[in-house]
Amino acid sequence: MERKLCTILALDVVGFSKMMATDEDQTLKLLNSRREFIDTSISDHGGRIFNTAGDSVLAEFTSPVRAVECGVQIQNKSMAINAEGDEKDQMRYRVGINIGDVMVSNENLFGDAVNIAARLEAEAIADGICISDSIYDLVNLKVKVSYEDAGDLELKNIGRLIRAYNVLKCKGATRGLRSDDAVPQVKIDVPEPGSLAVMLFKNLSSDEDQEYFCEGFSEDLISAFSRFKKLTVIASNATFAYSGKDKSPTTVGQELGVLYILDGKVRKMGKKMRISASLLSAEDGATLWSHNFDTTLDDIFDIQDELVETIVSNIVGNVERDQVKKLANKKPEKMEAYDLVLQGLEYHRRSSVSAENNKKALSLFTKATEVDPNYARAHAWKCCSLANNSDWFPDEMPENWMNDAFSSVNKAIDLDPNDPEAHRILGAVKLLFEGDFEKAIFHHEKAIEICPSDTYHIARYAVLLCYLGEPEKAMEQIKRAIRIDPFCSDLVLETEGLCHFVSGDFNSALTSFKKMQIETRTSLFYTAASLQKMGNSEDAQKILKVAQIESGMDNEKFVSSQLFQKETDKSSLSDALEAI
Repeated sequence: MERKLCTILALDVVGFSKMMATDEDQTLKLLNSRREFIDTSISDHGGRIFNTAGDSVLAEFTSPVRAVECGVQIQNKSMAINAEGDEKDQMRYRVGINIGDVMVSNENLFGDAVNIAARLEAEAIADGICISDSIYDLVNLKVKVSYEDAGDLELKNIGRLIRAYNVLKCKGATRGLRSDDAVPQVKIDVPEPGSLAVMLFKNLSSDEDQEYFCEGFSEDLISAFSRFKKLTVIASNATFAYSGKDKSPTTVGQELGVLYILDGKVRKMGKKMRISASLLSAEDGATLWSHNFDTTLDDIFDIQDELVETIVSNIVGNVERDQVKKLANKKPEKMEAYDLVLQGLEYHRRSSVSAENNKKALSLFTKATEVDPNYARAHAWKCCSLANNSDWFPDEMPENWMNDAFSSVNKAIDLDPNDPEAHRILGAVKLLFEGDFEKAIFHHEKAIEICPSDTYHIARYAVLLCYLGEPEKAMEQIKRAIRIDPFCSDLVLETEGLCHFVSGDFNSALTSFKKMQIETRTSLFYTAASLQKMGNSEDAQKILKVAQIESGMDNEKFVSSQLFQKETDKSSLSDALEAI
């Protein structure tokens, strides 16, 4: 019998038997109506329904990421429809998702993988999604949602405990989200002469926990290279997406639109480490330069400077070492603090996955400030982590937590006026808490000047420009973000849609929003407004209902969160939403 590995999504109606006992005709009418959008969503996400029995649906997917995205979309749409109708017209679902080996018989699928998905569905809360740990391992940090540990579950007729997680609305930081299924959304026909992709350095140490160091070291290199104006440096979100993939330098070069690739490996042996680096030609994969650096953590910044000087010299000609040092960040006085920050960043990148990751990140950043009170970077990231903590634990935060956060970022900027994260955070503070657009612009522009490769900074700056009524200037920033990250994060696509909306190009706005992996509060409200502007009131009404339910906001509250300085821009949005 044929066997294959696939992802199974199981879906069932909550309280279906009771609904049938109350009103068979109405229940079947509802079921058939809901199946229309459920079947469409499954198909749109590359799934195939292989079994239906009464109120249940079993579907297979080749991608666990797409299966979870599908489950999220189905539940969001279902809750929006329920909010529109009377109680008798409501139908709620549970979803379970698992991956495993299945047997194939006459296009039907059988086996433990199917049974576990069905049992997980029964464990899900109403309107919820419950996934196995095998799915969790494959999708966390790849879908814009968060997760809650459901523990080890005893599932009916399953002879072992199954670790499971409940899917939640996204909380915490989302900058580290990268989907394995993502493909570049733009093609670069002619790469710039100084175009460079720094790949994630591989960890060759026996200790897998050293992955954080490789990621942090690679990020720092990207930041350093991006400060040289003659280089076009691809963002880490794009280059790190190739980690674990067997793609040739030529393929990577074509997809990212670069002429050069910097690849490397790190092997830590106690206090000593060896860093191997190679500069490759993306045209033919030839090695243009390679070197092994034997060093210790105490001398790691000297190695970074030497690496940057050598690579820049190879690509764009001679560069003075003084210039490298001038463009570098202020170094910590105690290297233990640097290591703690790199560990904290590893958890921070995963803080949207679970609450515990954010707690760990905050603990590490706080410890770094205690080890080295003069390390600006530690104070900046502590501020960012405090804000994420308030998202996860709003009822547990001390009354003065915002003062603590503001104090941290102000200290960071005092200690190092060239810390990009401190400027980015201060830009947000000036905009959202003080309404000082002039200083917000200064800090956002400074953050980008210091770290031009961070598309998160660029997107936030572009949003600010839209608020100021400069969508054309904002779009130039977005084009640059797309150039250095051809995969295009949801934040970049969302901001691109905002630029189009403010410019009055509502069809292009819809195109941008549709490309997003997971809909957001902002994309939903602007999608509804764009549809209304184009005369599609029926679809606008449906999307607006989803936006209001997902966000808990009415139109007025959402519009007030969009800080447009021109009354015409604000009224364009509010009038469209009120007309729906």
